[in-house]
Amino acid sequence: RLPSPPPPRASPTFPQGIDQLLQEGAVQSLRQRNDDGGGPLILAAVGQLQFEVVEARLKNEYGVDSDMEAIGYTLARWADGGWEAVDRADKEGKLFGIMIVQDQWGRPVLLFRNDWKAQAVQEEEKYLELVPWSYPPQIE
Repeated sequence: RLPSPPPPRASPTFPQGIDQLLQEGAVQSLRQRNDDGGGPLILAAVGQLQFEVVEARLKNEYGVDSDMEAIGYTLARWADGGWEAVDRADKEGKLFGIMIVQDQWGRPVLLFRNDWKAQAVQEEEKYLELVPWSYPPQIE
């Protein structure tokens, strides 16, 4: 979902609230590939209830009214094969209708509209090494 933040002057606490919720793991942040933070923030959650909790907490704890717009994708898969594998599949036309984004660590994530498409890509393009979740990278 894409959160629609209020105008910056209206709520300087919106970024603080989102940052806190991300740190708590209430939702995950995704962005378009190569977006360093200036583009639209995409929030990912396990279900609709998580989005409602985020909206309620933003309002109650940070005084921010937010409106989250559904983007029509229901399933995320991390491409453990890396960006090279994603680029190959995309160049070959295998990722039509799939949104290619990155997680907060810059790793490729594919967003699917339905389970059928995710299963088909997973079975046909094994080199993508699609997985339903990913651990944070090792921090040394």
